[in-house]
Amino acid sequence: MSEGYLFKEGKLCIPQGTHKNLLVKQSHKGGLMGHFGVDKTLDLLKGKFFWPHMRQDVQSHCFRCISCLKDKSKTMPHGLYTPLPIATAPWEDISMDFILGLPTTARGFDTIFVVVDRFRKMAHFIPCHKVDDAQNVSKLFFREVVRLYGLPRSTVSDRHPKFISHLKTTNISPFESCSLTTTPLSINIFRLEGQLEAV
Repeated sequence: MSEGYLFKEGKLCIPQGTHKNLLVKQSHKGGLMGHFGVDKTLDLLKGKFFWPHMRQDVQSHCFRCISCLKDKSKTMPHGLYTPLPIATAPWEDISMDFILGLPTTARGFDTIFVVVDRFRKMAHFIPCHKVDDAQNVSKLFFREVVRLYGLPRSTVSDRHPKFISHLKTTNISPFESCSLTTTPLSINIFRLEGQLEAV
């Protein structure tokens, strides 16, 4: 017992009926890496917390997670790959992805946000953090790409739909001075077939 909190082997004990569900939900989300599975979520929680039947609570949450049920389906997507339309002008059609699992820099960055112009294959490599949420990444996108080239006509990504929908609905009022005269942002989720990974 320390300052009114109960610890077991250096881990904070979480009482029954308190914030267990919130802790499981936050640990399961995983930032830019998508939703973690049962084992990874359990490892994150066991590092700092203790409560009886933790594995059962984590399994219950992970098996009911709608995003996981959709994204980690055992059935393969049907149909052939859809080829991307040919880009016709610079910075009107872009691709975006993340390079994860890098060592942490002196400034704390451990991920690179990659934005590629599909017309000229010119790329911007933007340092960020693995735990950045869609709001932070959209701010980087507007600051590093839209500010220079305007809003693209289409964006291709294989990221989670929640991230993509946040980019579509981002309030761009601070960037109105960038003369955003292109058509509304059209974002598609594709399997990129290695195009971005080759950059």
